[in-house]
Amino acid sequence: MPDCIVCSPAVRARMTAILIANALGYDPSRILVRTEVYEHGQAGLMDVIHGLNQNWQRVFLIGHNPDLTHLINRLAGENITHLPTCGVASLEFALDDWSLIMEGSGRLAFFDYPKRHNKIS
Repeated sequence: MPDCIVCSPAVRARMTAILIANALGYDPSRILVRTEVYEHGQAGLMDVIHGLNQNWQRVFLIGHNPDLTHLINRLAGENITHLPTCGVASLEFALDDWSLIMEGSGRLAFFDYPKRHNKIS
C-alpha cells in the first residue's frame, strides 16, 4: 500500500491513478495531482520527489514518457530503453530523506509491464 499516489493532471494519468487506488483500497481523494509531473521534464519530477513528505516511505508516481524512463535510468543507473504503457518500475533508496535523492542513489527493485505477460497462441 502506498503512503501516497502522485500523478500528472493529464486525464489518462488521473484515470490510471484512480484505477490503481481503487484496486488497492487507497482513497482516490488522497491522490496528489502535481502539474510538475506533466511536461516539466526531469527538473519537475525531481522537484516533486524532493518535496515529498518525509514520513512517506512508499510513493507511487504516475506520469509520462519519456520523462519516467529517463528518471528511472538516472536515479537507478539503469539502461531501460522504454517504460511501456502501464509499465511499473520500483526503485529503492537507502535514504530517509526524499530531498537527498539524486542521480545513481537508487536501485531498481523490479520492472514489469503488461505485454510481457501476453501468451503467444
